[in-house]
Amino acid sequence: MSTNKNRLLLGSVLTALALHLPYTMAETIQTEEPMSSVPGMPSATMSSAPQMSVPNGMEINPGECWVYGQIQPRKREKTVSVTVKDSHTTINVTPAEIKRGYKKVVTREGTVTYRLQPATYKRVTEKVLVREETTRFVKVPAVYEQRDKRVVVEEARTVLEQCQSAGGGVAFCAKEIPAKEQIVKVQVLVQPEQSKVEVIPAKYENVTKWVIDEPARVVEVSLAPRMEDVAVEEVVRPASASPQEVPAQMREIQLKSYDGKPRMVMRQAVCNGDINDTLIASLQQRLYDSGYEPGPVDGKLGQKTLDAMAEFQTDSGLAVGSITFETLDTLGIHRN
Repeated sequence: MSTNKNRLLLGSVLTALALHLPYTMAETIQTEEPMSSVPGMPSATMSSAPQMSVPNGMEINPGECWVYGQIQPRKREKTVSVTVKDSHTTINVTPAEIKRGYKKVVTREGTVTYRLQPATYKRVTEKVLVREETTRFVKVPAVYEQRDKRVVVEEARTVLEQCQSAGGGVAFCAKEIPAKEQIVKVQVLVQPEQSKVEVIPAKYENVTKWVIDEPARVVEVSLAPRMEDVAVEEVVRPASASPQEVPAQMREIQLKSYDGKPRMVMRQAVCNGDINDTLIASLQQRLYDSGYEPGPVDGKLGQKTLDAMAEFQTDSGLAVGSITFETLDTLGIHRN
């Protein structure tokens, strides 16, 4: 049998043997030297056996192997949406439509003069409206402020790691794994986009004309008024502004959480002598069918097979580390 199998089941075999020895025999063995250990496994003595406990109501029979293992909390992942830019309103401005044309303006009024004494005139200046007062809308851009947002992407958790303890028994130490955080750059709307109204004043032109200061006498002479075309601008359609909603920008972030805390349990395992190539090949095939990577299905208990089995046990909420009966039952492997 390979070294990995010896490492996996030595502790369970010693535990089962110690539980069936009389208490006086176990007390006598405490004074003897510790048993030699398999390479890669911590040394074990019989004095540590009476400290182990069996699940309530369970009876251990000769030839059975029991092991201690930890049930790790199940990891859960979920996707959350984070707003990286708030929704806002933009203003669409349509300028006014102006029509250019010409307007006839009287530059000199008609009058009657007299041939003997011509009429006298005086010059006056008059303001003529050439463009009416108009308004237009000017868009004021929105103001954003970039901030850092701290997002917890993985919660803090507690894991059990194998460590050394007095007496040479298998021990596990709790280790706190801190939470993982991620800084996300977000843009926060400080001032929404606005519009303001600008007034374009009316436009006037000064027109000089002659008016009668003193009429003529004796002979009446009629003078027709003088007309001129003046360029003017007319508002056909006034300026307008229409608001438009711009949706918020979102970002998907993966969050990890863990259910509960790790705990130690005692489970019945396959004994060292019952592990064979057929059992290992069945284990490898079922792990592969379940979506794990145990390596080639060759009946050899290698590191890839152990890692795949530990991953399956963690995902299924089973005790991790040994080929337990509950692992075989969950995978649907028949055990003799």
